[in-house]
This record gives sequence, structure tokens and C-alpha cells, in this order.
Amino acid sequence: MKRTSSIMFVFLVLFGPAFIMGQKSTSKARVEIIDGVECIHNPETPIHPEKTVTFVEDLSINTEDKDGNIIFIEPWLSFVDDNENIYIIERRDQVIKVFKSDGKQIKTIGAKGSGPGEFQVIMPNNLAITKDGKLIAHDATSRRTSIFDSSGRFLKSFHWRTRYGKYLLTKESSFIICTLENIGDASTQIIVKEVDFNGKERPIEGEFAEIKSYIIRQGNMSYYFSPPVVTASEFAGDQDRGRFYHCINNKYVIEVYDASGKIFRKIDRPYEPVRFTDEDARAYRAGIIAPNEFFRKAMAETKMPKEKSIVEGMLVDNKGNLWIKTNEIKYEGEKILTAFDIFDSDGYYFAKVWTAFIPRIFKKGKMYLMEKDADTGYQTLKRYKVIWK
Repeated sequence: MKRTSSIMFVFLVLFGPAFIMGQKSTSKARVEIIDGVECIHNPETPIHPEKTVTFVEDLSINTEDKDGNIIFIEPWLSFVDDNENIYIIERRDQVIKVFKSDGKQIKTIGAKGSGPGEFQVIMPNNLAITKDGKLIAHDATSRRTSIFDSSGRFLKSFHWRTRYGKYLLTKESSFIICTLENIGDASTQIIVKEVDFNGKERPIEGEFAEIKSYIIRQGNMSYYFSPPVVTASEFAGDQDRGRFYHCINNKYVIEVYDASGKIFRKIDRPYEPVRFTDEDARAYRAGIIAPNEFFRKAMAETKMPKEKSIVEGMLVDNKGNLWIKTNEIKYEGEKILTAFDIFDSDGYYFAKVWTAFIPRIFKKGKMYLMEKDADTGYQTLKRYKVIWK
């Protein structure tokens, strides 16, 4: 039987100097403890609906330096460490390039190949650093994890069976990661595991999403394609506080796990999903290439959903605030603004902001992302100061 206690009108301590240091405010959230888990039921309106955020550029790393030397061609921003060194995966060469906070390259880690310390395909979320500076990188093609010391020297590696996905937390001698396991012709199960540096795995208990694809068959031929709205697990890790967040994207319920993999908090708020429009359906069908008329007809008859998913992504900033990207957009002239709900590290709905930027990484009051140059099509690393008003 569930044991429930309620606490009304919880006083919230604001979350750091990005706002007003030491200020206190009252949340109308309802808090209850259910089976030892703190459940925070936030209202529809944030504590500070007037809050806005501005991003002011303070660093740009382009494809070429001022002397015309090539820095990178196909970059993926992957990680920023505690010293504000920037780790970029160069997809063409399959190496990791490391840049200082002033934009100067200081080292290259790995090489393209299949030998020790070499890579075939490194994905953007498959790079992490432990607190003592070890670099962990996953090769998606060879299904191998490689570990390097803080100088970039190769230490060891191990192989794995199921596909490794996004890092959630790293520890001294292990990491927590989401994995993907095929469970049928058109289904993939998300499983979260803690993995030590020898490859030994321990599953984390939780209800994670099963991702399903559509499948159409004609004789001996099968055609797989993704639904217009995919039910999936979204994750975000908070390395500084030793926790990670999870939600299934069609519900506004955020689970908070500690470093051992145990849920200690759930966060929710009322939310009206965004409609899936006829224009969305046309764009979806236009984006899928079917092999013949039979499959094109079957796709045209595919039933479209009424609503979009609720949560499109999550990330944690350097103050421990959880940023939740929803499917809400609005226009400001020619700019498309996306809505982010922001919860403080205690789970309270603090602010809702609209921004033309889709943040990739936060570190020490700055935000990092890759931007495509409209003229050349090349990617540029951008760093912005985060300013709250």
C-alpha cells in the first residue's frame, strides 16, 4: 500500500547567481512522498514567468584558421571539460580534436582505423570524461569502448554486444549509459546499464521506452520506416551532482536517478500537447523515400497521430537547472523560437524561455553549439555567454 504525505506551498531556494543570489520565492507546487520517492507536482505557470535568457557570442572556431589552415571539415561538438577545453569529433578523420578555451588546438586523440586507440565511427554523444581526467570513447562500428589518460595516451579497450548510446554519468572506474537492444523485427528496447572499465555490465531498474518502427511487407520484400511521432526515452546527465534524468517523451513526468541508479524524485506539470497538423503530415510523407508504388501507397494510407510528442530533448546547465525542450514554437520575424521549460535542481518549475538557439552544452555560465554557415555550409563552433534577465 502506498504511503503518501503532502506538503503544500513549498518554499523554493533559487538556483544560483544566474538569477539573484540568495533570493527566495514561493512555489505553488504540491509535494508528496510516494513509496519513498519525492513527487513534485508543479503548476502550469512557472515561478518567474517574466524571466528571459540572452546568449552573447564570445568565441568562434571556424573551419580554417586565419592563415588558411584547415582545422576541421565535418565536426561534432561532443564535450567541454572542467578546464573549458572543448572536445570535437572530426567525422572525416575519426579523431578527437581538443581546443583550449581561447580556441587554440592543443592535441589530437586517436586515429582512423581498427587498431588499439583507433576509431571507425565515433558518435557525438559517445564521449565522456571521468573526474580524474580519463577520456572514454565508444566506436559504434566496432562496438568497442576505448579509454585514454588525461594526456590522450591509449590505456585499454573492451567490446560490447548491444549498442551503446548516450552517456548519463561517469564515475572513477565505471559509467552509466543507455543501451539499445533489438527485441523484434521492428522494435528496439532502451536499457540503462552501469558498465565498469572491464566491460562488466549491471542493469539499472526502470521503465524505459520501447522504440517501434513501421514495417510493410510485399512478398519477400520488407520496408521499415519510423512513425511520424516516435515514443522514446529522453535522458540528461548531471555529472556535477551525480544524477541523471529520464522521461518517456509522450508524458510530462521526469524521473530523477541518483548515482547508484535509484529513482529518488519525480517531477511533473500540466501540459497541453501540440497538435500534429496536416502540414506536419505532408512534411513527414515528403521526407520518406519508398522503393516502389506499393510502399508509397501503403505509406500514404498510414494513419497520422493527433498530437506531437511532449518532450523533444533535455539537458542540464552548469547550475544544475534542467532544460526541457518541447514542441512549442513561435515566430519572431523570420526567426523560429523554441520553448524550453526550466526546472531548478530541486525539481521546481522556475521559468519558461523562448530562444532561437538550441543549446548543446552548458559549462561555467557559457553555452556551446555548432552552427552551419549559410554561405559555405561548413560548421562553426560557437560559444555564448548566458545572461538571464
